Amino acid sequence: MKQTTGLVLYILCILAAGPLHAQVGSSITEEQAAATRAYIDGIIHFENEEYEEALDQLTFAHMKLSDEPGVNFALADVYLATGDLTNASYYGKIAVDQEPENKWYHLKLAEIYDRAGRNEATINAYKSALNYHPEDTDILFRLAEAYVDFGELLEANSIYNQIMKRRGTDFNIHLRKFRNFNALKMRDSALTELENMREIDPGNLTTLRTISQYYMELGEDELALEVLNDARERNARDPQTLLLLAEIYANQSEWEKLGDIFVGMLEDPLIYPSQKQELVRFIYSQNQANPNVELLQEVTADILEAFSENEPDYGPAQILAAEFYLQQNRSREALEKLKQANAVMPGQPEAWRQRIQLLFSMERYDEVIAISDSATTYAPDDAFIQFFTGISYMLTESPAEALPWLEQASYSPANRNFRSVIYGSLGDVRQELEQWDEAKDAYERALQLDPENHNAMNNYAYYLSEKNERLQHALELAEKAVSYQSGNAAYLDTLGWIYFKLKNYQKAKEYIERSIDTGEASAEVFEHLGDVYQALGDTENAVKYWNKALKKDSEREHLLERIESAQS
Repeated sequence: MKQTTGLVLYILCILAAGPLHAQVGSSITEEQAAATRAYIDGIIHFENEEYEEALDQLTFAHMKLSDEPGVNFALADVYLATGDLTNASYYGKIAVDQEPENKWYHLKLAEIYDRAGRNEATINAYKSALNYHPEDTDILFRLAEAYVDFGELLEANSIYNQIMKRRGTDFNIHLRKFRNFNALKMRDSALTELENMREIDPGNLTTLRTISQYYMELGEDELALEVLNDARERNARDPQTLLLLAEIYANQSEWEKLGDIFVGMLEDPLIYPSQKQELVRFIYSQNQANPNVELLQEVTADILEAFSENEPDYGPAQILAAEFYLQQNRSREALEKLKQANAVMPGQPEAWRQRIQLLFSMERYDEVIAISDSATTYAPDDAFIQFFTGISYMLTESPAEALPWLEQASYSPANRNFRSVIYGSLGDVRQELEQWDEAKDAYERALQLDPENHNAMNNYAYYLSEKNERLQHALELAEKAVSYQSGNAAYLDTLGWIYFKLKNYQKAKEYIERSIDTGEASAEVFEHLGDVYQALGDTENAVKYWNKALKKDSEREHLLERIESAQS
């Protein structure tokens, strides 16, 4: 409920607008006094938003004081507040008729008509008020705004002219006229208003930037450049002015000029790094939108490098440069910037995550492991960091060290598909550690989370075949994995090896040969094909492929004995 601190002022305004009259020379009767008290009580209830009580009191007052415009005005106000626009307009019209010289009655009636969507009546209400107050610029302004709301923009501009004739030229009025002319596509008139605005406030940077933006909307880039250069002379390091200049040069594909703007800005120690970042992001976005423009790419690279070099302690500068280098496949430069970002802004998890992923993609697994403790200190629940650390241990033949990292990754927040990848890798590690039951649980969990995780399908199927368990289920998994990647050498070998276990040697030979034909087969695949040929009774080809396997991996010394035995 609203407080009544403004109540006295409100009542005084109502009374001033429409005093409760008494006949000259007559005394106020008891009924009139009661009506007056009801009127005042009604105003109090209205002020407190107690509309039902207000209507009760004001209706009672109206019974005795229906000729009082203040009472009719108050009833119109209450009905307007309750949304009863029919009664609001009825009582509002009575108040106006009873005291037509009262400005506020006309304005209230116009408001009621406006709420009811009665456009013509709204305009007429304002015009009626002007008949009694022709010099009142407040009424003129409301009339102009009503014309704008109703889409009569030229009429609005005519009223704006009347306002300025009375109180002088006004920047905001010219701005309103400009918007109307612009909406009407009256280009020359719109340009005139811009010039008027500039003449009124020639030294204000905000004004100059506003005017330049409107020139740009009109396609007048040269005029916009003139205004912005004026602004730049007044303040050479204003970031918003520089940004607008950059936008114009970008529209004109003037990439060298665009670069010149940024060079001076980046070297200016009085411009905040965050302001520089906004400008650098602009040119970066231009590069992303025009990836085939070689000159723009060179300018962008120079600017990002300059930004990161001039602001070595500003982490976002390093991250932005790293992001650009990553998109350009310049991994080493990106890595240096991420390393610097970690140093100056260690609490930024994304920079650690990107650095670890980049090191992993470059197969620098030892370095991933080296920074993993620092990374998890600042990003303790980051599944990506934990996962890549675990996989790095696994790929450096340290499965025991990989296990806790992958287990922790499985507990950390991540989407379903990535959690499936984590569990698949957890299965691989547990299998390596001869924890077969736990490995099976991990593979099953991986496929529950993502039934399309073909890597988990393949690995699970292969280990099932190695254990001679559920070979039919292993076959289904392997076939499904191959359906996702029909040219994957490992998947084809797994499928062939399961057929070998099922003693379907022709199928085994078919798929393992397809694996070798990919050109990506490992020594193990060649050994498998040798085993298939042995099962088919083709000793010559068996020895041939065992030798190839041994050539690919000299540590498969067990093959020497098999080769010797086959040849004896």
